Amino acid sequence: MLQIVPIKNRSQINELFTNYDPRTQSWLVSDLRTKFELQQKILARDGQYVDESVLRASDLWKLLLKRLEPRLRLVSDPFARSILRTILDENAEALGVNSSAEDTVFSYIDQLAPVLFSENGMGMLAEWFETHPESKNRWGEWAKRAYICSQFLIKQYNIITADWITAYLQSFNNLERVWDIPLIVDLSGEISRVEAEILHTLSRSIDVIVLEPTPTWSEEFKYLLKPYEDLRGKSNSIKSLQAVEPAAKIKEILRFSGMLAETKNSVGQVRKWLEAGVPAENIAVIAPDIEQYWPVLQSFLKEEGIPVQKDITHKVQSLPSATRWLATLRAKSGRLSSSDLEISFFDKHESQALRYEDFKALFKSLYVNEDLARNELIQKIYFEQIDLTGLVPRDEFVGKALSFWSSNDTEVVQIVLRELLQNATANTKLIWKEWLSYLESIVAAKEYSVEKGDGSGVLVTKLMSAYSEKARYRIFVGLTDESLKSRNKTQLSGTDYFDLSKDIGFYLDNPDQSDLAFELKLLAEADSAHDIYCFGGTDFSGTLCSPSTFWMGLNEGHAHEHLTLPLETRWDELQYSQETSNRSWIESRSSEIEYKIKQDLGKAELPLVQLKKLPNISASAIESYLECPFIFAAQRYFKLKDLPEVDLDIDHRTRGQLAHALFEKLTQETADTPMRFDWKPEEIEQILENARKEKGLLFADERLWMPLRKKHVLLAQRFLDFEKQWRQEYSRTKTLAREKRFEFYLDPKTGTLGKEPVENAFRISGSIDRVDSDQDGHLVLLDYKSSTGGISAHGSWLKNQELQLLFYMWVIEKSLIEDLNGEVIGLFYYIFRTFDRKGFRVNDLAGSLYPATRTKDKNATLEAKELYLQEFSKILMTTLDRIRQGEIRPQPVDTQSCNACEWRRQCRAPHLN
Repeated sequence: MLQIVPIKNRSQINELFTNYDPRTQSWLVSDLRTKFELQQKILARDGQYVDESVLRASDLWKLLLKRLEPRLRLVSDPFARSILRTILDENAEALGVNSSAEDTVFSYIDQLAPVLFSENGMGMLAEWFETHPESKNRWGEWAKRAYICSQFLIKQYNIITADWITAYLQSFNNLERVWDIPLIVDLSGEISRVEAEILHTLSRSIDVIVLEPTPTWSEEFKYLLKPYEDLRGKSNSIKSLQAVEPAAKIKEILRFSGMLAETKNSVGQVRKWLEAGVPAENIAVIAPDIEQYWPVLQSFLKEEGIPVQKDITHKVQSLPSATRWLATLRAKSGRLSSSDLEISFFDKHESQALRYEDFKALFKSLYVNEDLARNELIQKIYFEQIDLTGLVPRDEFVGKALSFWSSNDTEVVQIVLRELLQNATANTKLIWKEWLSYLESIVAAKEYSVEKGDGSGVLVTKLMSAYSEKARYRIFVGLTDESLKSRNKTQLSGTDYFDLSKDIGFYLDNPDQSDLAFELKLLAEADSAHDIYCFGGTDFSGTLCSPSTFWMGLNEGHAHEHLTLPLETRWDELQYSQETSNRSWIESRSSEIEYKIKQDLGKAELPLVQLKKLPNISASAIESYLECPFIFAAQRYFKLKDLPEVDLDIDHRTRGQLAHALFEKLTQETADTPMRFDWKPEEIEQILENARKEKGLLFADERLWMPLRKKHVLLAQRFLDFEKQWRQEYSRTKTLAREKRFEFYLDPKTGTLGKEPVENAFRISGSIDRVDSDQDGHLVLLDYKSSTGGISAHGSWLKNQELQLLFYMWVIEKSLIEDLNGEVIGLFYYIFRTFDRKGFRVNDLAGSLYPATRTKDKNATLEAKELYLQEFSKILMTTLDRIRQGEIRPQPVDTQSCNACEWRRQCRAPHLN
């Protein structure tokens, strides 16, 4: 017999509970927390209960399925999705989509399950499409795909998910044969039309009492409550309970700047209630999705020392051991990525042989397995890949996956594998990619318990599990429009849902009718002493949120735009504590923090670095220091590297290294042997091959080397032609040195120069690309450049901190290179793309090594050269003294250059903070 009991107020249920016999009846609830609380209530009254005394609706449906269709296995959504991807790939041609459409197809199965599993559901849907062509165009093909895939899952793979059970059970006519315990159904807004049909079928042989929520505003949720309307029409009787007048309560409606302010105020309010003598178990903090608040809320509550009923758990994927495990499996499976390679490699002992910067340069860009050969150590570790061909049985996958588990903590891997073994049978076979994808989904979803909740603590729960007779003081947080509305992942419109119910009788879950919003309004009318309703203008990431219509409608006269300041918490007290024992420390710490903030704002200077040893200096180091002292510090003190990445685009540094090595060989000559101009292409190719090996140049793809080598052969031939013509015109030219290295020591305090190491002196070294001579004691210094980018006219060298050629001239003029003496009369950047020479020359000495300037240049004189040397010497000594003192303040010459700086994340420059 089917009986309907209208419920206007949850307190009316107490009358029903008085006559409830847990030994002969089952009370059907929607969630685990409500089930537990009802069991405790029965235990307090009767001293005992049986397993069937209180059941979740989902447990009942699973039990019925097991008795009616034992061949079907209940599996998790992630496992069903893995099987679905396999089905989609195997039938991609017939279905018109592949595994990339898995999420969409799965959403349609979820949404259309009552139709898909109904005996003639698809036939009725096809007829309905004839009169609704627009809907057919939008989602008709997806409905067919969902039907085909659902049949594969049910009939071929014999699996089903929890959300599809009721839709599948509707096809059985003998449900009453497998269940004989009378039911009291208390599902509130969480009841579907299919579940209503099942309950009606069961009522043919047992008593079924359905508690129908009938608030005064039920017309607002007419579609959601349609199952109750159907049951009311089929019921044998309608029983009225004694009306209960709701008790008066305090109600507050608060608006906050964001979720963090909501959290702080909630914790502060809980503390106030506890101090006023309210028992912790009578207090509840409720949110539509409490997990969104829990990490922050738990930290605040822990600092206050407030016990909570909720278990403290962590995601398995948050554990480094699990992250490394998956990263290793992906890397071994050919799913190469720099992040996975980094995570799995730097956990190994061998990683100590490779600097992180080198690793990043080598493996930031990965394309195929062969890229692992860029480093011998990496290739050795990851050379053996997992065989990805064919179907892999469950036990074989588990065995291979476990072989890469490197942690001693076996509890975590047991949690993961237990889930896998529960869903997949021993004869389940999937391709390796699907097994790995399923394993990743388990690790992402599974949690492990860190600390059990306190049964007498504060109730912290989601909205759908929030009803509790004990919870008299309640705080509702997160009352935003976004959190109370479900998302529709299908193309069904609101009109489609209503037309389907009106035309063919299928009441699908309509996302426009939120059961969360319904439950919130129902809870608001439940008995309590003090309710607080909160809305935060932004979430924890700073995204703007819109208030829910429920929160807006709570109080017509409430100033909704008024922001409430959150109550203070224990953390606030710790920051502002005036206790004598802590005062001096807090003041000292506050002063330190204030000073660091001023440093970040540029209002206070950064401290000088205390140097244990003076760094090595080169021309480029001086330039980088003048460009920005922090760049110099990053390179010389912190030993950071900005190496070129091995990528499909060959970087300028690699091209430059090849060109320099090439020109060094081609310009070789001695007193007896002049420079050759008849190099054959084969000889030039061999020079390039040798240069590649010597410098250890790597390429993302070996096929990139051939066109690059060919390009440099052509460059060499053009270079030889130009040099031959140049030396015919300036016949006195002779190359004295190529890639000429030098090293000396300089004491910035005394200005003393020497070849031997001296305490408190800088070691200065460098290499000059090329030195030409006219054999009469005049020298020209050349620095190879691929283009004119970043090169200034010599009159702007000092202003723009382009000091490299001036540095080389200063070294030679100081006779710091023993076998290289003479007077420097020219400093040129040799642009080998156009074979132009740009720089400084002494016009009075032109003709033997270079031509005079076309226009009169007042700075092309020996006097100008001396001024250059004097100014450079001042800059050098001043810069070295700043370095010696440890000054590394981030003061870039041009702040625009910071946008491309490799170390901007570590920099404390005020304009970056």
